[in-house]
Amino acid sequence: MKPNFLAALVLFLSSYISLFSLDTIEDKFKNTVVQVKITTQAPNFLFPWQPKKPQTYGAVGAVIANKRILVFSSLIDYYTSIEVKKFSSYTAIPAKVIKIDYESNLTVLEVTDKDFFNDLVPVQFEAKIDPFKPVSILQLDNSGSIQNSKGRLTGLDMESYPMGYTELPFVHLNSNEKLEGNGELILDKEKAVGMLYRFTASKNSGKVIPSFVINSFIKQKFEKTKGTIFPYKGFKFRPIHDLATKEYFGLDKKTDGVLIAEVIPYSSADNHLQLNDIILEYGGMKIDSQGYFKHPIYGKQYLSFLAHSGEEFGFKMGSKIPVKILRNKKEEMLSMSLKAFPYKAVKIPYMNNEGKEPEYLVRGGFIFAELSEFLMREFGSSWRSRIDKKLLYLNDYYRMNKKGETGRYVLLVQVLPDDSNNGYHSLSFDIVKSVNGVPVTSIRQLDSAFGNGESGIQESVSSKFVSLQTENGTEIVLDKSTLKEIDDRIQKKFGIEKLKNF
Repeated sequence: MKPNFLAALVLFLSSYISLFSLDTIEDKFKNTVVQVKITTQAPNFLFPWQPKKPQTYGAVGAVIANKRILVFSSLIDYYTSIEVKKFSSYTAIPAKVIKIDYESNLTVLEVTDKDFFNDLVPVQFEAKIDPFKPVSILQLDNSGSIQNSKGRLTGLDMESYPMGYTELPFVHLNSNEKLEGNGELILDKEKAVGMLYRFTASKNSGKVIPSFVINSFIKQKFEKTKGTIFPYKGFKFRPIHDLATKEYFGLDKKTDGVLIAEVIPYSSADNHLQLNDIILEYGGMKIDSQGYFKHPIYGKQYLSFLAHSGEEFGFKMGSKIPVKILRNKKEEMLSMSLKAFPYKAVKIPYMNNEGKEPEYLVRGGFIFAELSEFLMREFGSSWRSRIDKKLLYLNDYYRMNKKGETGRYVLLVQVLPDDSNNGYHSLSFDIVKSVNGVPVTSIRQLDSAFGNGESGIQESVSSKFVSLQTENGTEIVLDKSTLKEIDDRIQKKFGIEKLKNF
């Protein structure tokens, strides 16, 4: 046999063997993702003593360092059980939450069986990404097998994630594939660049948490079960487009900036910024008339990027961020310490309820609860057209407390009919304005008017009657001496396990 023929044969055989020995993406990543099964039981905010039916969801979990698993917070809200299953086993292993962050929508799970991770490898997320290129999308089918789909990243933007108040970067994804948005791993040339958290099939578009946000989350020390490492700028602004507005505030025609429209109490900006201040520079970056700065990699981005995810620029929780403003037509330099979003500033909760069961109080058949968007959403997908317009207005424009306040709106949700409350049965979704003449700012304060709980309405404890005044002008008078008998009857009649929850 001729030498050149032998050489050609060897080359052919080696190429043939190599072709079939190459690992596919599915093979390379099968030990970095796990199947997660989550059972949740959400509360019923309309009848808060009755939880809703349990729901079961499937999700993709990414294996990270220190024998832990990363999933989305929005998928485990009000969970009752979490189980994980890997590629090499049919056995589902119980998992528990060790860290949940509503702002980044990221949660870390841990399993008690440490051997579970013996054949698993942590995924490495990239420090920087290219938000304009084709990608692979790894998802899991019902059997736990990896399916490799295709898509394209089309840009980077900012928004609040499904349960957060803090705007964070996300990457737009286009794909013709059938996707769920439950944690699918996004790969750029076999490098992890994000996880898919939302997908709209009708538009073939989705949203991805970028890898640099994920890296900021997973490198922290998980000292507390709840909380975030992502700071919040603490203000809202509006653009300045026209020359008249510029001239009115003393802004040069060639100089850009944005106008402070709201300062959030207890936030990073509180006691620093004022209404009608104009931000000229933020974090050392010039701000244009729409609130954008020029990011060296990702192009035009909102100034929120610097405060909320500006670790690459040296800004993180507790850092001082410089702000150049125009106030009363004079330039000033400020330095603000970056803090987390102040939950106590929220008057009407709307993004998350911090995993808490709804607080409620039932007295004399009257159901009281604090107003929240979760309660209003109990009216279904068309809740905005069905809810009282006054409550809708409050929800849209008065979600946050004013400076110095920490209260909530207390709502008379509905009335459980009884002979003792005849004449009030039609009342529903009416704000409780005062009790015994004292303004009501929390459901616990209302409870104290009946002689229970925290002090706050001292005169009501010794009074025989409790007088409630609603925003719609209705006055409700209850005799405290008969309430015990009425409450016992109503509790038994309507199967209420407990008459208050706080």
